[in-house]
Formats: sequence, C-alpha cells, structure tokens
Amino acid sequence: MENISRIKEKCVGCKSCEQSCPKHCISMVENKEGFWYPSVDEKSCIECKVCLKKCPVENTEFHRNEPHKVWAWRNKNDVDIMRSASGGAADSAAKTILQMGGVVYGAAYDEQLAVSHIEVTDEAEREKLQSSKYVQSDPKDSYTKVKQRLSEGKTVLFTGTPCQIAGLYAFLGGNPENLYTVDLICHGVPSPKFFKKYLEYQNKQTAGRVIYFNFRSKDKRGWGTQYLLKTKTKTKTKTLSLDRYGKHFMDGDCYRESCYQCAYANTSRVGDLTVGDFWGIAKSHPSFNSPKGVSSVFVNTEKGQKLFEMMRVLAEVEEATLEEGMVKQHNLVQPSNRPVTRDTFYKSIDEPGFIKNIKVGFQPKARLKSVCLDPRGRTQRMGTLLQKAGAILSPDETARTKMGRPCQGAGPWKANALRGIHTSG
Repeated sequence: MENISRIKEKCVGCKSCEQSCPKHCISMVENKEGFWYPSVDEKSCIECKVCLKKCPVENTEFHRNEPHKVWAWRNKNDVDIMRSASGGAADSAAKTILQMGGVVYGAAYDEQLAVSHIEVTDEAEREKLQSSKYVQSDPKDSYTKVKQRLSEGKTVLFTGTPCQIAGLYAFLGGNPENLYTVDLICHGVPSPKFFKKYLEYQNKQTAGRVIYFNFRSKDKRGWGTQYLLKTKTKTKTKTLSLDRYGKHFMDGDCYRESCYQCAYANTSRVGDLTVGDFWGIAKSHPSFNSPKGVSSVFVNTEKGQKLFEMMRVLAEVEEATLEEGMVKQHNLVQPSNRPVTRDTFYKSIDEPGFIKNIKVGFQPKARLKSVCLDPRGRTQRMGTLLQKAGAILSPDETARTKMGRPCQGAGPWKANALRGIHTSG
C-alpha cells in the first residue's frame, strides 16, 4: 500500500505521520534497538498519502536555506552559559521568546531521565532545556501542540535536530510567521533504549539511582566533553570518549540507521538559526575564546536574522566566516560514516551485561577502520578526512597527514576529527 510503511529504515522517527493521519491508523512502535518506527493498520488505511506528504524523508527540499551570516556567541550570564553545552545560544533564543510571552519546545529529561520534547511557558522551567542530550528525543505530540499554540496567536520557538525541524514544517504544511526554529548541528542519535540500559548500569555501579545527568558538564574542566551524574549520595564525572556510552556515541556505531544517510547533514539548513559548538574559535578568534564555551550561530533566514537581533542583547558576539564556523563540524559536509561495528552493536542489547561488556577506552584500529571508509565503502586519504571534518590544517600538518602521521603536531581536536570524534552543543 502507498503509505508511510514504504519509508522503512529511512524513517527518522519524528512522529509527524502518526500525528497527521486522518484515520489514526499509524502508531509508532519501538523496534529491538529501541528506535521508533511507524506501524500501519492496513485495514483502516485509505491510502490518502497524507503521511507521506507530512514526512521529512519524502520532502527533503522543503524550507532549505544557506547561511548568510555566521557569529561567535558567548552568553553574558554566567549561570546560563555554565548550564549550556557551549556558548548558550539556543538558551538565549528560548529566553528571548519566553520574555515575549511566547512558548518554547525543546528536549528535556523527565524524572526517569528519559528524553522527550516538552512545552515550556515559564522562564523558571527553561533550565530543563539547557545543555545537550545525546540520545534521540521523543517528539511525542509536540507538533500537534505547536499547531495549536500557533492558531492561538502565540509566538513559538521549536529547537531540535534538523530532521525534527523538517518534520515540523512538513506537518504544518508551511512556515507560519509566528514560528521560529533552531536546528542543532547533529551527527547522529543513539536509541533511548541504549541510554536506559546505560543508566541502569550506572545505578548498579553507584549503588543508588541516578537523579541527574549532564552530557556536557563544565563543573570540573570547563567547556569540553565531560559528563556528570549524581545520585543522592554520589557525584561522578568522566570524559565521554572513555565511557561505555560516550565512546560509542562518539564512534558513531549506535546511531539510528537513517543518520548515516541524513539528507540534512550539509549547509543547506532547515532552521531559521543553526547552533553548535564553535570548536575552531581558539585559532580563528583567539581573543574571543573562553573556557566557559563559545557557540557558533548560523543565520539562515530573515526570521532567523530577526530572532538573532532580538536575542543578541544577551550575549557578546563576533562575526565569523562560514568556514570558521564549520571547523570540526563534519556533519555540515556529509552524514556520519556508518562503522562496520554498527552491524552488531545492538544485537545483544537485551542480554544481561550488555553495557558491562561494551569496550571502553581508545580503540585506534576500530576507529580508523570506520572513519577511513566513505559512505560508499571506499578508502579515503587522511587529508580528505580532515578536510571533510572541517579541520583547518597548516601546510606542515597537511604534509604530515599525507605521510601517514596525521596526529603529530596537531591539537587534540584535530586528532579527534581524524578518529571520528565530533560533538555539538
């Protein structure tokens, strides 16, 4: 039948089809890996194709814009920037809309630390949306709620991954004047089931229940990739790349299948603004760098420019080039490579000891094997890999790369770009 079931593994899990079906015959079902996919009641389906019309996989060219301005962004408020993954740009957008009496939607933890999109109308609740959540957020019925708020004349801000933003536009069938969107530089999403298993493991390790988790804590080392978790009696922090969850998140072998063929991993953006970590700031704008974090803000539309002008009073800003903002953000060039280990990663997820048996620490052979293949399975030169990752190399560093010594003389993030490590915030 001609319905959403034909999308199969290309599905991004936005739930637009479920919320738009006029016969309510589509439900999102969790597969073995823990990702949501549409299930269609074929007896009730009338093949109206509304689900396909509202699908971001079927409508990838809708609302695409190239950035016309790029800014380095550093929130003036010490509390807000320290709670944010990088410079606090997304939080500044949320604060601005809420101060206008608007409504904000973004990813937040619930009491069980499951991540879903929630509606925030009170500035006191804005903290729930701050910082990165490196797991796929459940959109639930947020698109339907956005449509309702827009019809009430409310100003709405929706923040999410590019495919979630694209799903929202497809669901609405247009671009309402009172809707603002912020898309995040995303390199892939692990399943909620994987994260749930990981938290259960941490509960056993700490002999308690994890009540707080931050993937991008700045408490110990400032801006970087340290996580922080808390129980009632214990606090634990660790570098993501050395952690059982973080390692595979950074390696990219736990992502949703659609992430490896993402139509939105380029500079043709769907959001009014695009935000992420400005990883190259220390080199391109050294005087603007800060251990508290710096965001890159890409202004993609006229509405994005309007929102930027409204929120810029909350921050210190400095204009940058597109190339500077793309440093070490390879998902602005192409989707994440699908590592060979993706074939087997989720096979044992339901077995006891799944998290305990996960490899940790730096696995150079595995990382090089996965990153040295392009999406078509062809081996790439090291220089090409670093270029695609957005790294800026000196002539000497480029020469060393061609000679097979890519990490000598390069900073840690240049080495990480080669290893397939990439973060956003």
